[in-house]
Amino acid sequence: MRMRSVTIIAAAAAAVLALAPPAASAQAGAGPSAIALSAPEILKRADLALVPKNAEFRWSLKVEREGEPAKEDRFLGFKKGDLKYLFYTYYPDSSYGQCHLRIDAAIWMYLPLADDTVKTSYKSAFLNSGLSYADVMYNELARYYDATVLRRGVTVKGLDGESDCYELELKAKKGADGYARIVSYIEEGRFLTIRREYFTLQGQRLKSIDFGGFGLKGPTVSAFRLEISNDLDPGQRTSARFWDLESKGEMPEKYFSLNFARTWQPKVEADKP
Repeated sequence: MRMRSVTIIAAAAAAVLALAPPAASAQAGAGPSAIALSAPEILKRADLALVPKNAEFRWSLKVEREGEPAKEDRFLGFKKGDLKYLFYTYYPDSSYGQCHLRIDAAIWMYLPLADDTVKTSYKSAFLNSGLSYADVMYNELARYYDATVLRRGVTVKGLDGESDCYELELKAKKGADGYARIVSYIEEGRFLTIRREYFTLQGQRLKSIDFGGFGLKGPTVSAFRLEISNDLDPGQRTSARFWDLESKGEMPEKYFSLNFARTWQPKVEADKP
């Protein structure tokens, strides 16, 4: 009889423990970082953390090569979704008014001195730099790549020091424009991209891009910079900087046409120091 009572008490205690969540697990689950997010969700959050869906910004591109003078270009940037982009060159004076325009799958370059437009490819180098048009005009990677989590909690050294990251493998979706394979390291807490490595189908690394210099305006990123290492052209050094990033609820359609690029003459305020 005593043995039966002990058994009943033990069973009741086990039932109570099963119903009560462990304190440690409840505490850990309170924060968003503890949620086991899927790879597509991580990638979507990382896409929006850098450049909002509709955005206006400024950015600069600097290309350096040993024995040659450094070349820098600066642009007014406009983005609507991820199918429409306009980059309007305002520096240097010799390139003023030159435009780079993406409308859906077509990418155009407008040359004001010749009053001519040239169609180009997403694979082409952007102004002979270590960046391609795909790098600067295809920012919502979740649209073009299938993502898989390789590892979580990976320590990666970026431009701002070490970060604990998700390691994602991205492979181009069937029929989508893009690289064969990208390995992306995304900070676990803020979903900021820290590093990307780009590969061919055969596994050869093409380049790596390190991210950093993040400036925050409230909860959103207002500035960041890139440093690009080109494995195929190690003598070239490319860097880029983005600032005055502003999310726009609506982005006027007028910016995204060749006629607008030909005729627009914006009043460009001096860059802030």
